[in-house]
Amino acid sequence: MMKSLLILLCCVVVSSGLFGSNNQDKDKSVAGDEIFGSEKVHEIRINFLQCSAWDSLVNHKDARDSLNLNKYLQGNVEVNGKKLYACGARIKGESSYDFYPGRKKSLKINFGKYIKKQKLDGLKTINLNNAFKDPTFMREKLYLDFMRSEGLPVPRSTYANVYVNGELFGLYVLVEEINKGFVKRNFGNKSGAFFKGEPNASLLYIGDNQLDYERSYKIKSDDRKDYQVLMDFIKTLDDCVKMDQDALKYLEEVFDVYECLKVFAITSLFMNVDAMNLLHRHNYYLYKSTLDYQFKWIPYDGNYAFCAFSSKFTMHEAENLSVYFRNDRYENTLMKTVFGIKKYRDFYTNYIKELLNEKFTTDYLVHKIDRLAITLRKHVYQDTMKMYSNSEFEKNLMTHLGDELDPGAFIPGLKIFAKKRIQAVRRELNIKVKDRD
Repeated sequence: MMKSLLILLCCVVVSSGLFGSNNQDKDKSVAGDEIFGSEKVHEIRINFLQCSAWDSLVNHKDARDSLNLNKYLQGNVEVNGKKLYACGARIKGESSYDFYPGRKKSLKINFGKYIKKQKLDGLKTINLNNAFKDPTFMREKLYLDFMRSEGLPVPRSTYANVYVNGELFGLYVLVEEINKGFVKRNFGNKSGAFFKGEPNASLLYIGDNQLDYERSYKIKSDDRKDYQVLMDFIKTLDDCVKMDQDALKYLEEVFDVYECLKVFAITSLFMNVDAMNLLHRHNYYLYKSTLDYQFKWIPYDGNYAFCAFSSKFTMHEAENLSVYFRNDRYENTLMKTVFGIKKYRDFYTNYIKELLNEKFTTDYLVHKIDRLAITLRKHVYQDTMKMYSNSEFEKNLMTHLGDELDPGAFIPGLKIFAKKRIQAVRRELNIKVKDRD
């Protein structure tokens, strides 16, 4: 009897220790770990009380676009069986809204819009992207995951089947929101100057009138005086282009140049054309950390990776585009700085060489693509609202769709494009690696 009691006491002590350890681990967990740390495809059900909820969502989207009114529609959301009440939902996106056929539009869900502090796995907001122009549903995840594996501050991503009022809208790419919670998790603070680069956010210095910058840079921090901080940074870039020695010495104090160069290098390898260093002056945030007082470059939006859409390049041009490409359609002081100063250009070049020799290889990418295909195939086939057919999903994993000679009329196959892109960059940089690709 005494022996049994001792065994029971030991079990209680061990169990108490285990439960205590789990509670400590839970306290140390990072918001979003449960959602983004799982490889399963989540289930999200959005239920609106309104009879004409879809019409309301569209009207709110139109009001946001024309009047800049950030309106949400209230609804209840269930994620993997967990119920959250009175959440805010709205349609998001530009091309993914205007040119995606049917009702499967990209969505943003704000769990704390109407109930303060309500969150999902510690997250206030999530994005549900409809994989516009991507028959494989993989481009954005492959792009963001690779950057995160390099330690860069980019959003996490996963997948979810989304239901709206009981109707399956299909498979979505679930992407982390870039907000104050994001910068706190990535930089250890959230009180610094924080901006989103809107279309035409070219980082050109256009004088000292703050209103001229407010049109292109949306402030995400609380103090509008932060615009002056941004303007000072842009002026520094402008002075660097003019080779002002004081500005050149000061640049690295106010900007994490090398991290930005890594982002640009990966963007070029993946040919995510919808980015600052390729074709378009947006899809980035700037956050000035209050720990080292440097602006950090935060990219997002990867559905055009592997050159899913480009009005400028043919297939051959996209595969062989120089890693030093600069868009001649607009002036870009940032690109003039990072490619015009030898030490930055050398760092960029050496980083690309390192990636091609050690990580950004055909074998690596094919393995990631094949693994994702196994996870997603069933869910893609069940998605009756998707933009492309099941056969186009299968074909585009390997080969191209559309007219390769007509810019904007083709979608490169993931595997073959990756292989040819890697080969082209190796030729440009004179990298010789045996028995690869």
